Amino acid sequence: MKKSLLFLAFLSIGHAVFSQVISGKILDTNQNPIPYVTLQIGPNYGVITNEEGVYTLKTHNFSDSDTVSISCLGYKSLEYPLSDFTNPTYTLEESISELSEVFLTNKQLSIEEILTKIRENISSNYNTDGKQRVFIRESSNFNIMDFDFEVAKSSNFNRSTIKDINRNFELMSQQMVNSKSKYFEDTLLDLLHVADSTQSHIIKATKLVNIDKDLSTDAVNGKLIKGVLNVLDSTATYKLKTGLFTVEDSLKVGKILKEESDLKKGKTTVMNNKAARIIRNNSLVENSKLDFIFDDKGYEYTIDGISYLNDEAVYNISFNPTRKSAKYTGQMYVNTSDFAVVKLAYQFAKNRKGKKLNLKFIAGFKFEENAYRSTVIFKKNDNAIYDLYFISQENGNYVYIDRSLKFIRNNTAAHTDKQQLKIKFMIEQDYKAKSELFFLDKANLKPDADFQITEEYPISYISEYDPSIWKDYSVLSPVQAIIDYKTN
Repeated sequence: MKKSLLFLAFLSIGHAVFSQVISGKILDTNQNPIPYVTLQIGPNYGVITNEEGVYTLKTHNFSDSDTVSISCLGYKSLEYPLSDFTNPTYTLEESISELSEVFLTNKQLSIEEILTKIRENISSNYNTDGKQRVFIRESSNFNIMDFDFEVAKSSNFNRSTIKDINRNFELMSQQMVNSKSKYFEDTLLDLLHVADSTQSHIIKATKLVNIDKDLSTDAVNGKLIKGVLNVLDSTATYKLKTGLFTVEDSLKVGKILKEESDLKKGKTTVMNNKAARIIRNNSLVENSKLDFIFDDKGYEYTIDGISYLNDEAVYNISFNPTRKSAKYTGQMYVNTSDFAVVKLAYQFAKNRKGKKLNLKFIAGFKFEENAYRSTVIFKKNDNAIYDLYFISQENGNYVYIDRSLKFIRNNTAAHTDKQQLKIKFMIEQDYKAKSELFFLDKANLKPDADFQITEEYPISYISEYDPSIWKDYSVLSPVQAIIDYKTN
């Protein structure tokens, strides 16, 4: 009898622990997943579904009588007591009206009037300064289209060494060309915005990647440099030049090789600048990508109807470019009462491209941004101010590099003879990158005075998805590609 009671008690404890984390999916009436749906418990805790409509809700700080609210622009909201929130899936019904059904007696504004009111109300609707905790998920796909390498000139190296270098890089070329690689990187950080300045404190970071097959630009450069360093004198220092420019006066070969370890580190400034750039691109400021808000002469607009978000009416406005200088097509969703933009979904229009630089025949470099897509969601806080809530930004880029590197050993008492190695390499690559920024609620943020910045931060390299890594944080649920990812 005691064993039976003990077993039942164990099951009860297991159920209580399990119920503290609830995962499920939000669907529309056609049983299609709905991305970027908000699930909220109380004023200070909420999560958002990933692109596959999946959410993970942590409930250990709440009671069964607390309410779970489910909301998404264009759909009817739902509410459930936490005790009744037990289904694996929930279905949302669309909530869209014709413009005439909403404004039966009030004057319907023109597109020009709406855009003017958006711009006039930016300062009262949005606040860019302050601190935000952000979870960032990056996924990148790399494809090496072509790779070539040769030793262009050498002195004080025997022939067998040069043959070994060429043979190693020929093997590298065979492995890389027409090959693809993918990685996922998750980072949790605090961002501090003051005027035009952004600073970051990295809390935690992981990277899911097959290191041996990594074709990212940094990885390929690392393999290239390491392949050369292995044949240089590890006791000497070298001057490194590319073309006419000196990159490094005293490159310590032995130190670089020794510093390679399993502990990988990221540069805080790199992550900080990346996050700041994505936020700036998608914020209502004039130096952003949102020219369809600030320079409306290049676009044509259509009011497609009215949606609802938490019972507030929202204009559905589509736009398309009419001038070559205008690049984007998409939709903006504008609150009909305060004229805040609550959501944006835009991308490059047909035959439009982004930044490009073609110095292929002058400097051996070509770059072209050939794809762009972004979804931005703002969320009204208790002070009726809109904060950034979610950004999904996708980029497609083409890069061509044809470069030479020259390693020249510095003369010392021990090394008086000249040693030089000049290599030429060419790489042609295209890659697609996606960055998702989920802005967490601000209740648990520390005061600005406690904000800490370090030059580097550790990255935990993982070989497969591990749900325990982020169990103490509210983050985006993993998509199926992450769950299925294997590096071995």
